[in-house]
Amino acid sequence: MRKVSRSIQKRIRFAGKKVRLLYTAAVLAAVLLGAAVLGENGYLSIDLPGWLGEFTQPYQPVAQLTGEEVAAVHFIDVGQGDSVLIQAGEAAVLIDAGERDQGQKVCEYLKAAGVQQLDLVIATHPHSDHIGGLPDVIEQFPVEEILMPDLPDEMVPTTAVFQRLVESVEQQQIPVTAASAGMEYPLAEGVCLTVLAPLEPEEDLNNVSVVCRLDCGANSFLFCGDAEEPVEEALLDSAAQVKAQVLKAGHHGSNTSSSGAFLDAVSPSIAVISCGQGNDYGHPHREVLDRLSQRAVTVYRTDQDGTVVLTSDGQSIAVQTETGGAQ
Repeated sequence: MRKVSRSIQKRIRFAGKKVRLLYTAAVLAAVLLGAAVLGENGYLSIDLPGWLGEFTQPYQPVAQLTGEEVAAVHFIDVGQGDSVLIQAGEAAVLIDAGERDQGQKVCEYLKAAGVQQLDLVIATHPHSDHIGGLPDVIEQFPVEEILMPDLPDEMVPTTAVFQRLVESVEQQQIPVTAASAGMEYPLAEGVCLTVLAPLEPEEDLNNVSVVCRLDCGANSFLFCGDAEEPVEEALLDSAAQVKAQVLKAGHHGSNTSSSGAFLDAVSPSIAVISCGQGNDYGHPHREVLDRLSQRAVTVYRTDQDGTVVLTSDGQSIAVQTETGGAQ
């Protein structure tokens, strides 16, 4: 074997040190980037160095409320779950916040949307894909009131997710109101949120979902939580005002909801389905998509479109999606 001169050996050792330093720096950057991603998703809390800001950006809303608009409704992409932000004037309302690992993402979205406090938080029903992220939210934002269904003792969940929410509410000393049909929340001039359900005792947690309607001048939005066909039938029997231009499809587009009779009564021109990519439930179900298509309803899906934001000037509705821009 040929001997290598000392000068070349020195160069090799120096180059090796440079490679090891670069490798170490790359590993450190990867670790910190991983920590940043984990932090945004609610798994880890860590103070990151300022220079890492060049690589990580806060979650930005697709659109923000401007002076020309009466209200903005943000269907936040939280994977297989629900989270909706309503902004009207100075008021902000949050309906659900996805699973626990989505809580910090929702918080970052609210901050980027300019939300400093929440006038109302609605926990539609105590399933983890709706309430899991709420403790993060209520621990980081002042909340005036929480609205949730009143459950009989035998239906109160014993899950860790629900207990965490209860503990956070108690620690923050936030007033809790039991939802009932007919409650109204004026949010701004010409903008009002009305509770339509729950109407009667139910044996299924999906069917205790808080269903509410937002009126913005001539525009209207209907939010159905995970309410299924029995609730839809009860709403129709009660002669509740369900007609709306925008429908947040019940139960992530499951065939348990969005019956033909209910869709005919709502008569939406737009439906938004909140679901996760490749979810294990097959949401949205083909039957629901077919019913919507038969009625010429334009469908937006968070698994395909990302976050969907609808803005209203009281007369017309503009749509902007995370993946497809404005329409």
